[in-house]
Amino acid sequence: MPTSQLFITVFPIEEGQDLHWWSFADGVLEAKGYDTDPLLAAGLKLPSMEVEPVFHVALMPSALAVVRWHQPIEDLTEQQILAAVRLAAQDNSFDVENLHVVAIVDDSSLPVTVSVSNEIMASGLMRLKAIGIDPDAIIPAGWPIRAASDGFSEADLGFETLLRGEQLIAPNEPSLRAHLVGDRKVTVLPEASVDLDLANAADGSLLNLRVDPFSKNIERYMTSPQRRMLGILAAAALIVSLLIPAVQLIKYHWAAGEADEAALAVAEPVIGMVDSVEEADRLLNERLISENRGNIAFSVPVSALFSAIQQTQGVSIERLSYRKDGTVFAGLSAVRNEDMNPALIAIQNAGFVITATPRTDATGVAKADITVRAP
Repeated sequence: MPTSQLFITVFPIEEGQDLHWWSFADGVLEAKGYDTDPLLAAGLKLPSMEVEPVFHVALMPSALAVVRWHQPIEDLTEQQILAAVRLAAQDNSFDVENLHVVAIVDDSSLPVTVSVSNEIMASGLMRLKAIGIDPDAIIPAGWPIRAASDGFSEADLGFETLLRGEQLIAPNEPSLRAHLVGDRKVTVLPEASVDLDLANAADGSLLNLRVDPFSKNIERYMTSPQRRMLGILAAAALIVSLLIPAVQLIKYHWAAGEADEAALAVAEPVIGMVDSVEEADRLLNERLISENRGNIAFSVPVSALFSAIQQTQGVSIERLSYRKDGTVFAGLSAVRNEDMNPALIAIQNAGFVITATPRTDATGVAKADITVRAP
């Protein structure tokens, strides 16, 4: 059984028809009746509102669906056999174009077909949908009924009485009974036995008419517990997605705090006790400036040197270095020593202390070794 909940109704053939229905749970009959609106009478909701999925089966009256057992065909695959018996069922119909045929191989390995009018299928499905029922399976009414081992079973389903044999499902009509049964035994099934057989109507070997043009559209809906679970999962995912950056932020905050404490511990022997990293950074910069050290000890005098050289024609810098005492050392060259004087004067006017040692190399080019430092 596909689910623990099974609901069975008769397949309607008239508008506004009262329908027999059965409601089973875990194979046990819970209720049955005869009403225009079986779902309402059974206390069931629409499929999308049910707590648990309900498997719906509609019983096609035996007077409308012709069931035939066929002889097995050797040397053919199962699919080929099923195709052959479908053609055989159509050959026995006067209205092939309006015929819906389904074929299976039963438990005894015999091919079985069931034939019903397309119009009956279409109109009955519309009537069921009008009262909120879209059956998962439509089967011949006598298919779930067990046949007697020594003859036939007679089952009263409420909407019809039928005969069930090993290879026979037919209405129990007087004109047919004598011809079909003859002198063989007929066992009348009690109501409880019929209900017990119907509990197996959702068995996996169903001769199901809901195939091909009448296949059921798979509705994607969730039951109430599924919706609640989805909501819980969505809320959990949201909480986790918010917690991850929050935890990372806390970890970063702790790491930054530890780094600040370590930096203050390193700076304390140099500048003494301070309250924050910002204050420590400011005091260290001030001390470096006062001692002509730090980043500005190199960048500021070099910037002044390059600015003065760019403004003086014919003077170039050959080498540049920085000494530990905060002095920038540079080597200048020009055609004449006098050509370097404007650059040196410009550096002095900018407020820097310079020294210059002029010389001439072997080629006669004027050179000067100079030092520049902040005052």
